Amino acid sequence: MADRYIIDTNVILQHPEVLARTGGTKLVIPQAVLEELQHARVRGVRGGVRDVLAEAIGKGVHVASPPATLKQEWLVSDRNAQRLSGADIAIAQLAVDYAERMGPQAVSVVTTDRALAKFLSSKGIASITGAEFLSEPSLGKADNEIEVTAKTIVSKQRRYVFISFVLGAIASLLGKVAFSKIEYLISTISVWGTLVALPPLGVLLFWCRERFRFSYGIFEFFVGMMIAYRVFFPNFNYSQVGAVDAIQILGGLYVMVRGLDNIGKGLEGTRFEPFWRRLLQLDAP
Repeated sequence: MADRYIIDTNVILQHPEVLARTGGTKLVIPQAVLEELQHARVRGVRGGVRDVLAEAIGKGVHVASPPATLKQEWLVSDRNAQRLSGADIAIAQLAVDYAERMGPQAVSVVTTDRALAKFLSSKGIASITGAEFLSEPSLGKADNEIEVTAKTIVSKQRRYVFISFVLGAIASLLGKVAFSKIEYLISTISVWGTLVALPPLGVLLFWCRERFRFSYGIFEFFVGMMIAYRVFFPNFNYSQVGAVDAIQILGGLYVMVRGLDNIGKGLEGTRFEPFWRRLLQLDAP
């Protein structure tokens, strides 16, 4: 068991319940992490993580910054350090400072960042994930009030993902119905009516994307599939594929990629983000 546990931004966003371990465990939040959280996009729960963080700091979680006198030659010479972000560098500096003053065994960094974990390992400093931290039996009893707040945040995140998925699926089905009836819709709407309706529709879709990013990403992915699949149905013959068909398939693939990008952005700041990144190998070295 380490004497100091330095908590990374990604762990606070994905496992806010780690902040409940305030009794008998010295949790340290770097100042750079606090600043990063102020600008982090948290989906599903407005201000929830910041609220539980403020509550934890009020109950003993320590906020620290690396000393200005710390030598930083390794930032230039170490290839692993060159892959770190600004907040990760501050975490690494703080961990190195504790290790030099108290010994490498006295400090552990709680993070899911592979680049940071790799750098810390090169310095003989241990790192664990948020799930490993929570499963450690020697950390003692959690603060009940903070744990309840954190679990409420996690529950709201699950609800956000479930509802967003359902809304995205429903929007996709409605889009499929509209797509199959496109000729009828065109015949019943005048040209001027179409010209007038398109700009407000574009604004509405943009608003939906910004407010419901995950749902919009699912809708966009399925729309891309429908665009590409329309080439293959009801009849398809490879010998008859022309330039227009090829462009339509490429257009559908492009929309699918944009949909996946919006799905990833819609999961930012939730505990489902690391699963998504592992699924697509986005953190692979």
